[in-house]
Amino acid sequence: MQRLLIVFAILLSCPQSLPAQYDRYMKQYTNSQFMGAVLVARGSKILFEKAYGFADIDNDVANTTQTKFNICSLTKQFTALAILQLAEQGRLKLEDPVSRYYPEAPAAWGQITLYHLLSHTSGIPNPASLTDYPKGIAAPYSPKELIDIFRSKPLDFLPGEKRKYSNAGYYLLGYVIEQVSGQKYPDYIRQNIFARIDMGESGYESNTLIIKHRASGYSLEGDKILHSDYVDWSIPYAAGALYSTVEDMWRWNQALYGEKLLNGRSLSLLFTPDKSGYNYGWFIKQVNGREQVYHEGGNPGYAAFIARYPADRTFVIVLSNVETAPVATIANDLAALTFKEKPGTKS
Repeated sequence: MQRLLIVFAILLSCPQSLPAQYDRYMKQYTNSQFMGAVLVARGSKILFEKAYGFADIDNDVANTTQTKFNICSLTKQFTALAILQLAEQGRLKLEDPVSRYYPEAPAAWGQITLYHLLSHTSGIPNPASLTDYPKGIAAPYSPKELIDIFRSKPLDFLPGEKRKYSNAGYYLLGYVIEQVSGQKYPDYIRQNIFARIDMGESGYESNTLIIKHRASGYSLEGDKILHSDYVDWSIPYAAGALYSTVEDMWRWNQALYGEKLLNGRSLSLLFTPDKSGYNYGWFIKQVNGREQVYHEGGNPGYAAFIARYPADRTFVIVLSNVETAPVATIANDLAALTFKEKPGTKS
């Protein structure tokens, strides 16, 4: 903490260009704290983008701004937008019961709608531990096998009663996308989102395919960096299995200000929070008097944070291949520097 305060004091006392301030801030983090890439933009202008640490420590391969990272739960934004696209086309309704697309749904799910899944208000419990996965986390699962993990479990609460974050709901949404579109989830996302906004460096993770410029994932044991636990990428599925680059995620941000992916009415819906402050893959809250639209994510070996400030179109993306990296702190502090505020200050 003392070291952070000293860095902040230096940043505020020394007149520097904004890119220099960003870089000086980032250099306080060692490789064991953060490896990855960051990008800050305002409007159509990228203010700063830079990578730190290694994509592959074994072979001394450095991260770059073109390095591909698992984006963890930021995947949910793409899943939710896909559902809204299908709703626009009249192929489903947000008020539809889940059982319309998943006939094996238990009676307890009778009142659960697609909207409940999108807003984490379904009451369906999140898989709580590794023991929930009968084949372990190193084996592949079909979407139906993932749903079977929690199908027989009692609801945590009545649908719509409150919000509790649940990957399970987004597993179901991925399954719905497949049933309605007739495409596998990765194919739908690639053709209907990535290809339409030039996100050519983004895709669905694979344990077997060669994905050029993909970062290896790391974890920590004390200050020692280790390879992260092996996980089959079918498990995060529509809740967390996409990868991207900071530049592609900036293109995603830019597309959400226009109608390349959704019409105006659906875009408005996309950023209308549930009463709990969450909807369609985004949290929305006020930070220092500004609306922040954001999401954090983590998987074995990776961490990610995205933040949008719509009033002046400021954008921050932080992608890391260290699973414990303080991505939220970094993103919020880079935003503070952009707004000429003291990093670490929130109200």
